[in-house]
Amino acid sequence: MGMQIMSKSTRGILYASIGAICWGISGPIAQILFANYHMKLTWLIGSKMLFGGILLLVFGMLQKKQRPKLFAIWHDKKAIIQLLIFTIFGMTAMQAVYYKAVAVGNAATATILQFLSPVFIVVFTIIRYKRVPRRGDVWAIVAALVGTYLLITGGNPTSLTISPAALFWGVVTGVAAAAYVLLPEKILNQYGSLTVSSWSMLVGGVLFMFIQPAWRDVPHFDAKGWAGYLFIVIFGSVIAYFIYLASLAYISATATGLLDAFEPLSATIVSVVFLNLKFGVMETIGTILILSTVFILAIANRHSS
Repeated sequence: MGMQIMSKSTRGILYASIGAICWGISGPIAQILFANYHMKLTWLIGSKMLFGGILLLVFGMLQKKQRPKLFAIWHDKKAIIQLLIFTIFGMTAMQAVYYKAVAVGNAATATILQFLSPVFIVVFTIIRYKRVPRRGDVWAIVAALVGTYLLITGGNPTSLTISPAALFWGVVTGVAAAAYVLLPEKILNQYGSLTVSSWSMLVGGVLFMFIQPAWRDVPHFDAKGWAGYLFIVIFGSVIAYFIYLASLAYISATATGLLDAFEPLSATIVSVVFLNLKFGVMETIGTILILSTVFILAIANRHSS
């Protein structure tokens, strides 16, 4: 019995880790496509959401248990409004600001700063519900602030290791990631994450076609360019999401959330190895401090529950 439990947990850890790594690798690939193929930000976001939404929807329709939930959401007026709000201010905003941060800066920093989202969620809940911060909350906020300072200055307060624009969009990515978690809470509980994510991506992609049609301004990709783009759409969106859902059948959502740390780690390693990103000791310490906020908050939540 013990072996079987270990096998299941190991499988869940493996699935969650692979999903996070696929998401993480997508950032550096997008950075290459922006730099080498002059890909437009709006084209990437719109086409990625449209094709990703279609593939997720097909996946949902192939599952008998999931199919009723998939279409029931369109018979609930309140759920439709919540879905549209999440689509615009959660799903689409998250995609837009993250890839904007990658375009003006680098994928590693953008993905690391995205990991500030748990801290923004904590700050929001403290203000919204007027509750006294727990000791773990305070430590997480301090770790996030010190980590961000070291990441963007390299320990030297007179200079920035990234541009002000990259810092701004990186921090906004953290805020958008927090909104991505907070906005769909009610409809997620009612209809499930596959239903919400597939429709949100598809609707967001369709809306984006009015801004940037997928058939216009198509980048002049060669074989490598198309391979990179398809990796972002298929592995970085659809397969990563499938694997993430699969991991929840074997391990808790908290454990999966902790394993999300592989996303910024993989983005950083790929950027250092293939994009010649220079990461000094202080930037590394800053990264570790930012990633540690998730573990600090997980421990705080366990003690308070």
